[in-house]
Amino acid sequence: MADRILNHLCDYALKLSYRDLPQEVIGRAKHIVLDTVGCALGGAESPPAKIARAAASEITSAIPSTVLISGQKTSPDLAAFANGVMIRYLDFNDTYAGSPTCHPSDLLALVLAVVDAKNGGGKDVILGMVLGYEVFCGLIDAGAKERGGSWDQSTYGVIAAAVAAAKLFGLTREQMANAISLAVTSHISLEQIRRGQISHWKGCALANASRNAVFCAMLAGKGLTGPEEVFEGKAGFFNSTGIRFDITPFADSADAYRIMKARVKAFPAGYFSQSAIEAILNLRSQISDIDAIKEIRLQTFPAGYEVMGSGEANWRPETRESADHSLPFVMAVALMEGSVEIRHYDQMYYKRPDVRTLMQKIKVRIGEEPVAAWPEVPLNIVDIEMKSGKVLSTRVAYHLGHFKRLMTVEEQERKFRPLAEPLLPKKQIDDLLACLRRLDEVERVSELIALTVAPNLSA
Repeated sequence: MADRILNHLCDYALKLSYRDLPQEVIGRAKHIVLDTVGCALGGAESPPAKIARAAASEITSAIPSTVLISGQKTSPDLAAFANGVMIRYLDFNDTYAGSPTCHPSDLLALVLAVVDAKNGGGKDVILGMVLGYEVFCGLIDAGAKERGGSWDQSTYGVIAAAVAAAKLFGLTREQMANAISLAVTSHISLEQIRRGQISHWKGCALANASRNAVFCAMLAGKGLTGPEEVFEGKAGFFNSTGIRFDITPFADSADAYRIMKARVKAFPAGYFSQSAIEAILNLRSQISDIDAIKEIRLQTFPAGYEVMGSGEANWRPETRESADHSLPFVMAVALMEGSVEIRHYDQMYYKRPDVRTLMQKIKVRIGEEPVAAWPEVPLNIVDIEMKSGKVLSTRVAYHLGHFKRLMTVEEQERKFRPLAEPLLPKKQIDDLLACLRRLDEVERVSELIALTVAPNLSA
């Protein structure tokens, strides 16, 4: 293999083993898996999830995987897709901040599918997640300075997914290189996914990357070859996409593992809004009459402005997917309701006249301080000007769930239980949480998946 990037990815993946992982990293991975399974439970009844499961139900496999929550058997690639759609739908799973940002816990979709197909255990899940994070987030870090075109995060994600899938399937070095090459050449994804009135596909993009990666790993394991010099060749990834990155160091100490810098969400909304929602909630007790508000001003960073704070669609969202990516909407709901919850989307608050009236009072601009702080600090600054002339001001830098403000065990459960309660009885939730907390001791991941199966899940 002459391709340096491909060599580097294979070298690291083949070298990394579970015994290399520090206890702090194992503990963080367990928290991420717990959080992500909760998100999947919350997204299981969504329309895209039902479609994904219906597609998966039409396929049988000689090496079956079990789909989360439904318990149905299908091929590993379609299990990865169905898992991924459920995980991502609510926009409640974690974020890694760079340029672009990404949602690396989406990779749990394929990790569970492959580990289940291989009859693996909890340690395999943890290893797959740590490896996937290191590659996905490492590519985000390495590509931050030169990012050509408008490519979606799943363009990076499929690379990490292929590395993780190849590792978990136990492929040889040559097979792993072919799996990565096949996945990269067949999956260039457009960022238009997250622009305008957002469709179902926003929640499916990384799930599809996982599906493609697993399929490519399965093909490579059977001997199918992929193009040489997939990154550095004349018509390879770099020259075709305009994206440039060099070889980046992978972790060799506990604090260096990128999974340690993942950011968990406290609210089911786009990441850029997490600290803005907190800021609004911090001021809410000082406002007795919402009608007395003249204007709400938000200073944010460029990524937040571009994705969630500019364009007509963010002031007039017509879909659930657009609403959770609208700063004006989530800020208005937080002020009116004292929270941002799944029910606010399910009940179409984004179409309520009173919510839209308040949204029109919200002005978003890029601020110097948030620009300087980003990406480590997602600083949002809020000023609420009352008709009386009084101005209420606050700022939030590290939202709850940021790696510098980690959730406690109690806070983790307060997020998890409401997501699980519509589907699972209390005893099953208790057992599932206990299983997730001892993931490193679970001998077969099928035990964990069985505890997610909902007795009355809609078709």
